[in-house]
Amino acid sequence: MRFSPLLVATCIALAGFPAVAGDWGTVMSREEALAQLDSPDSRDRREGLGWLAEVGTNQDVPYMMQLLHDEDPMVRGMAEQALWGLWLRANDRGVNNLLQNSIVMIQQKEIAQAIEKLDEIIAYKPEFAEAWNKRGDAYSHLGDFDRALADYQQAIRLNPYHFGAMQSCGEIWLERADARRSAEYFRRALELNPNLYEVALILRTLEQELENDRI
Repeated sequence: MRFSPLLVATCIALAGFPAVAGDWGTVMSREEALAQLDSPDSRDRREGLGWLAEVGTNQDVPYMMQLLHDEDPMVRGMAEQALWGLWLRANDRGVNNLLQNSIVMIQQKEIAQAIEKLDEIIAYKPEFAEAWNKRGDAYSHLGDFDRALADYQQAIRLNPYHFGAMQSCGEIWLERADARRSAEYFRRALELNPNLYEVALILRTLEQELENDRI
């Protein structure tokens, strides 16, 4: 089974890491995929992550998060892709289609239409964290940062591991020139995912500024 091209493309766009998923040749259950995460072979770990993007549940996220700290950079990249893949999957074909359409609309700057679709998802499936995160993205594009922050916060409440929403909050507070709050969110995102290299660079600058302010 080959991973859905749309799923992989979306994960790559969000994660900013080259694809390592592919046709692994063997269909794998959730339990088998979880067991692969402990393999000493990095390809096995990547294979397990790839399948968890397809068959995993939110209960598997803590185990997948651990591989964001893996010694192999390709495993770390696959872990990030797989987490996004799991988070983007609502296990409802109609919701999945609406979400993917809304992502394309945001990319094409059709923000009002994207918000309408995300409103529809949230009304139907309010526990789906990624709908809140994507609506936060849409409001951010409009410059409506209060609504964006509210949606990102709800995404984090529903998914406490959502380093993407934390990064987005940090970016908004950076835009608002609140270095302390921005640094707080960037720090939280990096604690979960140390592979956010641009965030790490920004945080280093913010921490230097905050340290200078205390002198």
